[in-house]
Amino acid sequence: MVMGPPKGNQNAKKLKTTSIKLIAYESYCKWIAKGEEKAAWVFEHKGTTLTWETMEKYIRNEPLVFHAHNKRAAEAHGYQHWLELGKKMMLGEIEGKVQPAIYQMFMRNKFAWDKEGRDSATVKEAAMEEFKNLREQAKPLLQEAKQEGNYG
Repeated sequence: MVMGPPKGNQNAKKLKTTSIKLIAYESYCKWIAKGEEKAAWVFEHKGTTLTWETMEKYIRNEPLVFHAHNKRAAEAHGYQHWLELGKKMMLGEIEGKVQPAIYQMFMRNKFAWDKEGRDSATVKEAAMEEFKNLREQAKPLLQEAKQEGNYG
């Protein structure tokens, strides 16, 4: 009979402390806020390498540590970066050969410019996911409070 690790084992977990989680999350948000593609982000710390997929799992699974509004703000800043670049291009403030068609295609691909209902559906989906994760994390805390007589 093969037995797995004991319940609660954290050996495979890449980010073990809250402080390192927050450092990685700040790095991730700063990367996105610069307008960079999240798939190109990597976090390396003391022999640990973390990519965007793992960071997204942390954000989904630990919303009490990884506040989703920070990522949404970073996404807005990244969007602002590319909009500013487009404005400069339209006003002729960028020297050299300007390619409006390439900019337009980039914005369609990166921000789904031509997808109807992208904003409301995406925001609603993210909010529901965040709520579900918070509810799951709160269950043990509520159970503990009930046992201690601190909750109805």
